[in-house]
Amino acid sequence: MEKELRILAVIPTLDDDPTETIESIKAQSVDVSKILVGVGSRKLFEELISKASENVEFVYVKLDFRQSSGARIGHTINAALAGVKLQDYDYILRVDADVTLPRSFLATNLKVKADMVGRFGFAVILKTFSFIKLLKGSWPELFGEDTYVVHTYLSHGYCVMNYALSPILRRKSGVFYSWQDHFLRGVLMYKLGYEPFHAFGLALDIKANRTNIFVIFGYISAVIKQMEQFEFANWIFRKQLRELVNMRKLTLNIEQS
Repeated sequence: MEKELRILAVIPTLDDDPTETIESIKAQSVDVSKILVGVGSRKLFEELISKASENVEFVYVKLDFRQSSGARIGHTINAALAGVKLQDYDYILRVDADVTLPRSFLATNLKVKADMVGRFGFAVILKTFSFIKLLKGSWPELFGEDTYVVHTYLSHGYCVMNYALSPILRRKSGVFYSWQDHFLRGVLMYKLGYEPFHAFGLALDIKANRTNIFVIFGYISAVIKQMEQFEFANWIFRKQLRELVNMRKLTLNIEQS
């Protein structure tokens, strides 16, 4: 008889009402053992606490709003996880509060049997064993936390797959990002180990607006300050250099043919 999987869901929210997200998790064709909701708003927490039940728990988290949104999200997740024993669960489902999951989201994506399913932070499924081994059971508290997690898994040779069935984003399109967000994105690229061609190329790929240049400013600032890079930065840098060399070889072959 196949062992029943134990799944822990954690929803971080700074101010979005997670009710629809919770209901979509409850409606999954695969049972979720426990749902933890980290709430970074006292007002929202007081509105939600009456909805707590045996397997749905709300945790109020006092946040430092001088930190980036990524750092606050990471802190909220860790505060929610602090009250559980992770080893009791086989998988961790991390979902944003403005996301709805199709009924077969878990059942379909668990069949992929990857260490991590989903390359975007708004909904990812992680094997608990790898989460504890690679991240010490703690979500990173930094700007670009989801990107950091993906590259940590990839750089250690773990299997990271895209969704077999995608979540549904309820957030509005055209969300405004401040110049600080773009600047921090540039800093993040340097810390990840992106070489300049990839970093500047991605900056130019962002939807055209006047803040694009701040991505480049952030990257250059990090270079000048020689900021400390992530532990896998050399792995990414070498990987991107190989891509550039292969592209150059392909171009030469095309020109010579």
